[in-house]
Amino acid sequence: MTGLLLNFFECEFLKQTYEINFLEFKNFSSKGGIKKLREENPNFAFIRDGEKIFYWEKVKDEKDSFNGKPININSKDSPKIFSKIFQESLITFLKENLTSDKSYKVFYDKYANAWEITSKGKNLLSSTFEGLAINQQFRVSTFFITLQKDNTFGILISSDLRHRFLWANNDFEHNGIDTTPLRVDDDGRVHANKQSISYYLSAKGLESEYQKAFNKLNSNAENLKSIISFFGWIKRKREEIYLPDGNKLVNISKKYLPYGSFIKSEELRNPNRYYYQGNTNTQRIPYFDEQVKKYKPYSYSLFESGVVKIGVMCPKDLEGTAESFTVKLKQKLENDLHIKKVDFSFCFLDDSSPETYKENLYDPNLLASDLNLIVVTEEHLKLPHTLSPYYLCKAKYIGNGIPTQDIQVKNLKSSNKFLLNNLSLNIYAKLGGTAWTVEKEDRQKEEIVIGVGSTTSDDKKNVLGIAQVFLSDGRYLVAECAPLSTFENYSENLKMYLKKALKKAIDNHIDKSKEFRIIFHLYKSSSYQYEIKAIEDVIEEFKDLNFKYALAHIGYGHNFRLFRDDGNADVTRGTYLKLSSNLALLNFVKTDCLPLRIDLDNRSTFKDLYYVSKQVYWFSSLSHRSYFPAKKTVTITYPSLMARITEELKQVEGWDYDRLEKVSEKLWFI
Repeated sequence: MTGLLLNFFECEFLKQTYEINFLEFKNFSSKGGIKKLREENPNFAFIRDGEKIFYWEKVKDEKDSFNGKPININSKDSPKIFSKIFQESLITFLKENLTSDKSYKVFYDKYANAWEITSKGKNLLSSTFEGLAINQQFRVSTFFITLQKDNTFGILISSDLRHRFLWANNDFEHNGIDTTPLRVDDDGRVHANKQSISYYLSAKGLESEYQKAFNKLNSNAENLKSIISFFGWIKRKREEIYLPDGNKLVNISKKYLPYGSFIKSEELRNPNRYYYQGNTNTQRIPYFDEQVKKYKPYSYSLFESGVVKIGVMCPKDLEGTAESFTVKLKQKLENDLHIKKVDFSFCFLDDSSPETYKENLYDPNLLASDLNLIVVTEEHLKLPHTLSPYYLCKAKYIGNGIPTQDIQVKNLKSSNKFLLNNLSLNIYAKLGGTAWTVEKEDRQKEEIVIGVGSTTSDDKKNVLGIAQVFLSDGRYLVAECAPLSTFENYSENLKMYLKKALKKAIDNHIDKSKEFRIIFHLYKSSSYQYEIKAIEDVIEEFKDLNFKYALAHIGYGHNFRLFRDDGNADVTRGTYLKLSSNLALLNFVKTDCLPLRIDLDNRSTFKDLYYVSKQVYWFSSLSHRSYFPAKKTVTITYPSLMARITEELKQVEGWDYDRLEKVSEKLWFI
């Protein structure tokens, strides 16, 4: 047995300083100036930091003709640049040693903020999977940890698997596999995305064999073995890595946690859930759905009288199946979620064509419903959003103040307790209900939590889901649905929305005579141009009030990994690892080695990283898409979902964003 291992391999250097040179950025500030400098001088590395461009030779004895000024970079005062110099040297070494025979590809992955090294050689799958290959892939980056003002430098190495098809389009056709539904390039190359791989495996009848092979290759133990193997190769080759100014990589080592007395893991406890009239699980009922059934939902009084009407739009060849399914769903909603009475009304369609769905949109029973259940086929899921019955129905019914819930035919036919639990919980939330809240710690100051999430449009542009506001116990303040925006108008829209949403939240929930807090959960690193600028402007607007704020960047786009017992045991959910005063890792999925990264912006006026991290963890128990805790906090998930679905709804003819005002009090987007 071994303990917790972070994929951080500590490096020791001969010297803690570099004598290099710098140029004035103002001389290269024109568009593409630094890029041109790099392209014209491939044997030199260039890094901008503020008004300086640091540079040094990548190869020994390369002559400097830039007339730069000398500067001393030491590991204590300039750890970021010191680490960057090492990374540039390491990547240069990897490119020289791994790409010369074209067996590897080395390129920068901006999403993981790391260099990706992909094997083009050994296929890890057996010959049984003719036409499909899995290759090893590594991500490498440098990192430094600050321990009581001393900096420790190292390499982060992670491992992954990359799929690719060995067959071209004509090979698929030759083997009797239709490629019409697949993404095929002009040169006949078939993209190995999830859809194509699933399609290939289904056609070959290899689903179960593949799952066994993939699970073994992708296990945490195999993952770590690959990482350790790559680490060992770098360690053996360390003297060949050229560092400027005569420096050398003396040693590189693997160390289990804790690192001394400063970096050690903790386990955050799970939050208590609160139900109707503040009841908690005093009887220690083990299952969350049974807890809701026993103690009643938090918003029980909202549905303790009256009738909830649910419409069902379904092809008539599924009439009996749909009726049987709704009997089970009715039992869940009435018995488990304590809705007093649920009535279903049906609109059975002559066929499942998009045109037929469109023709029956304004069925009187559906327009009179509190929510509509839309039965969709697998063929519908392959249609563009402009033709999809589900998106058509969602867009049109939102305009009438009616949320919708889709259900696939296969789930209609083979419903189980897990599916019915999630579906009924979704419906309850979309009707405006809150099944539970999470505990909030006793505190002297009141708090507002704001989440900002995002999605990507079809043309790959960022579309931002403007902030959504929560109280500290996780209650979602859905009084406003803010408009989406692109980066061009993001800051101004964010400012306008924050001002409006905060004023409403403060007026209704905060004692303005006392100091309070605002915690921002951001999907991306906060920047002065966008979030900071908007927040500063809003702070100015509320300058007469007394509050502190924290800006926390939360995401999985990083290169850290955690392993227990060399990958043979799970990392406990809630494992918390503080790496610096503003950086922590938090594990959400015990079978996964990828933790959530939480960065607390230095400009925050509230700086308790542990407190913010625990809040993020507790908010992950508020999904309302499932009874189980989620992989992400809802403060990020909700805005992202809203942004994505609204972006998709925009493609429906006649869609108008203002229609969301009619369902603004409900979680219509989950």
